[in-house]
Amino acid sequence: MTINNLERVMWRLRAKCQDRTTIYPTELKRAIMIECGTSPQTYYNNRKALIALGWIKTVKKKYIITGVDLTGDY
Repeated sequence: MTINNLERVMWRLRAKCQDRTTIYPTELKRAIMIECGTSPQTYYNNRKALIALGWIKTVKKKYIITGVDLTGDY
């Protein structure tokens, strides 16, 4: 897991959901599986890293794209 992989995950999410900032867990899981791998531990670790960086936030059972990754302030 590198920052480049996480950036590609965010790029894929933005390409899929162009008109909204709310994403569903299945969309996040699919993006991580395509870019990083299909292991359940890989999904868990990458989701945890995206939340820790502040690139996504959890709201109830959905995720919100915050836009912090676009500014470059890690």
